Amino acid sequence: MRRTTKTFALTVGALALLTACSPAADPTPLSTETAAAPASPTPTGGTAVTSPRECEDVDLIADARVTGSDLSACVIAFSRAAGSGHLTLQSADLSGEADFVFGDDPATSGSVTGPDGTNDFVLTPTEAWVTFDGAWVKADPSSGDYRAVIASTIGESYRALADPAAAASLLASAPSWTVQTGQDTVALPDGTDVRAWRVQADAPFSAAGVDVSEMIVWLGEGHRVVATQATGTFGGVQTTSLQQFTRWGEPVTIEVPKG
Repeated sequence: MRRTTKTFALTVGALALLTACSPAADPTPLSTETAAAPASPTPTGGTAVTSPRECEDVDLIADARVTGSDLSACVIAFSRAAGSGHLTLQSADLSGEADFVFGDDPATSGSVTGPDGTNDFVLTPTEAWVTFDGAWVKADPSSGDYRAVIASTIGESYRALADPAAAASLLASAPSWTVQTGQDTVALPDGTDVRAWRVQADAPFSAAGVDVSEMIVWLGEGHRVVATQATGTFGGVQTTSLQQFTRWGEPVTIEVPKG
């Protein structure tokens, strides 16, 4: 039960552009650095989103300094403007993906695969559903079924972390960031390569109970959120998490299971 709870907590945290930790080896590095060049167009399958005005103080030029509050405001504003997208997650010995709607009424559906197998999930502002052994279980904190209690814990974590204001405040936990020299070529799961600026936290910081030793946000053309990567320690265990974002602005339908 403990492993299942941590697995889903990690997934919903990623939707908020944050990092949580679970024990195991670090995943493969996300990208390689290349010489500076114009960012690539929006990859096939994505919808172009104009850079929000909240990103005016986030200059994507080498060595530019950015405050944590300005960076978080930019990332959240872009996510809200796009409204939806697709997340691919890799962290230690588990992986997952999800479609999500971002905004005042966040929702997501997807799956996570780890040592205990694969679990599907559907989360909305009012309901949480998780599969156990292939059967959908609705969240109920007062249930005598431990699976319903776990599903409830997952739902509460999601509703807290996916709130735009909460996500912004946590990303801002790193006071200052620097845009690194040159651009990286980020290979995304949909088969496209995207040129993106690597914006890195200047010093370790703590957020949501995790001591983060390194965190990077990759921003592409129009301040498009391409990926995040973070190395953090939770409960004495250090690991690295990757989150990659595609299909920004594409229509997403979240269907709640019938039970």
